[in-house]
Amino acid sequence: MDNEGIAIVGAGKGGLAFLRVLLNIPDINIKYICDVNPNSPGMMYAAEHHIKCVTSMAPILNDHEVTLIFEATGRKSVFQELQQKKSPETSLVGSKGTKAIFSFIDSYDEVNKNLRSYKLNLEKRIIERTEELEAANLELQKEKDIADKLYLRQQEISEEKTKYLLHATHQLKAPFAAIQSFLDIILEGYAGEINEETKNILVKINTRSKLLTTVINEMLELAKLKTFSKEDISMESNDLSDILSYVIEHFAVVAKSKNITINFQKPEAPLPVFCDKKQINALFSILIENALNYSPDNTTIDIELVEMANDRIYFEIRDQGIGMAENVQDRIFEEYFRTNNAVSFMPNGTGLGLAVASQIAKIHHTHIDVNSKINEGSTFSIVFNKSN
Repeated sequence: MDNEGIAIVGAGKGGLAFLRVLLNIPDINIKYICDVNPNSPGMMYAAEHHIKCVTSMAPILNDHEVTLIFEATGRKSVFQELQQKKSPETSLVGSKGTKAIFSFIDSYDEVNKNLRSYKLNLEKRIIERTEELEAANLELQKEKDIADKLYLRQQEISEEKTKYLLHATHQLKAPFAAIQSFLDIILEGYAGEINEETKNILVKINTRSKLLTTVINEMLELAKLKTFSKEDISMESNDLSDILSYVIEHFAVVAKSKNITINFQKPEAPLPVFCDKKQINALFSILIENALNYSPDNTTIDIELVEMANDRIYFEIRDQGIGMAENVQDRIFEEYFRTNNAVSFMPNGTGLGLAVASQIAKIHHTHIDVNSKINEGSTFSIVFNKSN
């Protein structure tokens, strides 16, 4: 019942302490506090909190709403009197029990205070940490904005550099073509007789001029591939085996001059791939030319083109050439990179061919894998998506 209440008998220091503890517990109804001394500290404190203060136990014993009595005097006679006169429905707790309950409640209150203090400190730390994280996020956002601006600027500079390179390379192309034409005229004797020493010098100049022309063409091709747009390429379904057969036939004379056998069995069924025919022609040409350039005479080059599961087409070219170390295989597609044994075997390489091939593969949503060992040859492979 809502009117059920508690009475405390004994309002000395112990009773006062117990009263204070009980008042801190929600929904506790303390109806009476009793002491023979009306000026005891417990009585004075109870009066301040509008609790009935009595100097006789009679009102407590006669009030049926009192269901629990705490005896806090510590006197055996008081406890016995309460035990004899209280209603059977009223519970009585002696001084020892009251002390035990007080100790328990006081400890509980202390724990609650500590928990509240911990909670406040935790909330404070969470707020402080949240503010720190927000500040850090703002700083990171500022740094990201700066990095984004720098990246955009870097892209702009790179595009400007590429445009300048294209322009400068185009400007060089015509003069070198003219130099080669004049050299061919002189070497073929149309400008009159020249002595052997002069001829040897002109042959060397012509070789260097051709190499530079090749570099210029490859630089232009690579720059074009890097800045290509969809309008720059003609993507349509082409038979990959036809393109490959044409390229192999194109290099037949070079292969014969080195007594290198190119083994290729053209598939009977067409192998259509959605691609730019000119670019795939260039891709196969670079890989086959590399195999020829870096293979000794009287060796074999094996080329495979087969249909795989899941509408994939597998291309592979294996040579018996000079090969390369494993630690440089991830760098051979970088611009101008050449391995030491490649430079020793063929000093006049450009270092751009595989970079061009890699870019073409990237445009066609694939990549080139390589597997090679020094003096044991190299294997390059590509997986294409078959078109329906």
